[in-house]
Amino acid sequence: MKSRMDSKKRFLMWSILLIAMVQMPNLALSPSINQINTAVFPDKGLSTIQTVMQIPNLISPFITITVAWLISRGLMTKRVSIIGGLFLVAATGALALIFNTQFWHLVLLSCVLGLGLSGYISAASSLIVDHFNESERQMISGYQTSFINGGGIIMSLCGGLLGTLMWYGGYMMLLLALPVAIIALFAIPRIPRQRKTEEGGRVGSSRLHSDVFMYGAFIFVFMLVYNVIGSNLSTHMSGMGNSAISGYATAIQMCGGVVCGLFFGRLSRKIGDYTTVLSFVVIFIGMTLLSLFPSSIAVTCVAVFIAGMGMSLMLPQCMFSVSKVVTPQTSALATSITSCICPGFGGFFSAMVFTNLTTKLFGPSTVMRYRFVSFVALACAAIVFAIVTYRKNRDRANRPAA
Repeated sequence: MKSRMDSKKRFLMWSILLIAMVQMPNLALSPSINQINTAVFPDKGLSTIQTVMQIPNLISPFITITVAWLISRGLMTKRVSIIGGLFLVAATGALALIFNTQFWHLVLLSCVLGLGLSGYISAASSLIVDHFNESERQMISGYQTSFINGGGIIMSLCGGLLGTLMWYGGYMMLLLALPVAIIALFAIPRIPRQRKTEEGGRVGSSRLHSDVFMYGAFIFVFMLVYNVIGSNLSTHMSGMGNSAISGYATAIQMCGGVVCGLFFGRLSRKIGDYTTVLSFVVIFIGMTLLSLFPSSIAVTCVAVFIAGMGMSLMLPQCMFSVSKVVTPQTSALATSITSCICPGFGGFFSAMVFTNLTTKLFGPSTVMRYRFVSFVALACAAIVFAIVTYRKNRDRANRPAA
């Protein structure tokens, strides 16, 4: 497949994959959540700390939809949005060296990080829709998720280690966005800003296919469940060692995503949208193991590896399926919904929903939290299976006879 790409197209592909490596900077920060809660801001509850750390997921949807609107109206290019966002993420790492003593500093850093992520996550994904054909998109979508998880490994390992030196050490990993921004300067085409017009000269409307919202809903629920693993891992493993231990576990979780992403293309061609069902099943298995063997480091590593595979099943499948129903005019808005808005809201509300709910039901036990959410994941798998099967049968019935 790569051999059929010219050099400029291949350079763009690698630039997109490098951008993917700095798409999950929160993983550099999550190993220090327990330390921030117990040693830095002990007067704040765990749910409060988790929610503040998820502020980027709250900000990103609103900024992303604004950026997508500006791009669709020709008021901004994707190139400007992506490069500007990468520079803002790098700036967050620099700001952490100065603002690291007050609780509002933590809020500030989360806000700036959210602004930066809003600029490049969805816009970079939409470049895949704009510049590659269907078979290339299916391949790159899987590779993109592998690189996201590969970057997550680097973020979590190094973030965990730096977090043992200072609570804001994980923020230093955000400086990796700077060289990626420089590469993007040369790789992303300089497409002139222009308005898409209809025959009468008016600005064309951007009507999204209904599938965009369905896949967006799948991703929202998935991230609502998936984020429970990472946001509670440092607390769950607090009796096993320092923040570096949870950083290693998070890296292993990302390894599951890397491995699965490499084989996504083959799997997707065989079972199609049923990969979204499988994503919830692996989370159920992973969380069940976490709840049954809470004191075993070995089982914890196996559990998070299995659960980590879910990311490389759900996200690329939804992105690929959406890419088949959008046009260049609607690609920015569609990918903003599926790659930023829906996962952002899912990630933000995850702690608010499940941490608060399970605390009221079972107390602060992460064991019961994982057990409860595992059954939620299993229920989601059953519902998504029913939806996918219904759509498959409907399409088969509506297909004209040969």
